[in-house]
Amino acid sequence: MESNVDYGKGDYTKVNSANNQLGFHLLSKVDPDDHGNIFISPTSLLMALSMVYNGADGETKEEIAKALQVEGVEVADLNKANASLMSKLHNRSKDVELNVANSIWLNDHFHFQDQFKENTEDYFNAMIQEIDVNDRDAGDTINNWVKKATNEKIDEIVDSPLNPNLASILINTIYFNGNWTHEFKKELTEDRPFHLEDGTTKDVLTMTLNEKLAYMENEHIQAVTLPYGDEENMSMNVILPKEDTGLEKVISLMDSGTWNVWQEELTSQEGTVMLPKFQLEYEITLNNSLEKLGMKTAFDKEKANFQKMLQEDQPLWISEVKQKTFLDVNETGTEAAAATSVQMETTSAPIGQPFIMEINRPFIIMITDHSTDTILFMGSISNPQ
Repeated sequence: MESNVDYGKGDYTKVNSANNQLGFHLLSKVDPDDHGNIFISPTSLLMALSMVYNGADGETKEEIAKALQVEGVEVADLNKANASLMSKLHNRSKDVELNVANSIWLNDHFHFQDQFKENTEDYFNAMIQEIDVNDRDAGDTINNWVKKATNEKIDEIVDSPLNPNLASILINTIYFNGNWTHEFKKELTEDRPFHLEDGTTKDVLTMTLNEKLAYMENEHIQAVTLPYGDEENMSMNVILPKEDTGLEKVISLMDSGTWNVWQEELTSQEGTVMLPKFQLEYEITLNNSLEKLGMKTAFDKEKANFQKMLQEDQPLWISEVKQKTFLDVNETGTEAAAATSVQMETTSAPIGQPFIMEINRPFIIMITDHSTDTILFMGSISNPQ
């Protein structure tokens, strides 16, 4: 992070619960892919829209704050919180790699206001680059930046050629690669039946781990924490709805409060986890979901108010908020990536005996950073591929 930026080390606490709540809201609102799976990064969306927030004013600004669950937080405080979160998340050890990057691409016919440029560069470490939107290679330039930032896991966020009406694109990427603290033995991986939501079953390669792990169970779910690396600063939480509860009911129950209660009920127990080995790629346009969260005028070219962004007196609105994600869960660990683009136009008691958690029906996963209690990625997996 830039050394001349003034923020407190604990400023991330102004946004971490908002980030998690944003994720739970979206999980219940976004559409699954063709296989029935969802995988999103609330943190990537929060950061991309926090940059946009610096250019918003009036009702548009209030609505973005509402959607991001940060109502009443001043722009300066939101910027400091993002800077604090980025510096805390940056992590590179032999077992865990976590990188966050921001870029802003500006149509070279326009100029950013000094305050907007300064804030996004200083607090978000955003690389700002002017582009000729009529240049056929401009889209490739943006996609190559995303490809590099996500270790080639996401290779395209914009279509070429670019829309000639494009004023700016603001992009956040998050890349994570973590080795399990307790690796799954490859020789134990085998096909096991997985029960799909339509009542049929299919064989899915399933990994097995016998280990002492943080585990809880109540009338609705089983939950287990699978840590990464020696320091265990990050983990994947797997939540398996009970057969008579189902995925939809559990997603409807989940919010920051419920999740905090469940986390407090986790206790270290010996047990067996059987987890599908799978990969997925997911893409979602978030305009409708954000409108449902109250962010309406930003997408309306008549009502949008982004008068704090450009020097030119141009009508400016958001045409598309898009997120692409990637996930690979295997015996040695997890690789995950997200890219978010904002395109702007003109209670349970511990059980005595060892637990068995066979994840053989639709389940929920969350990849969490413990130092900030921030859910970086979350999803519901109904049909592992």
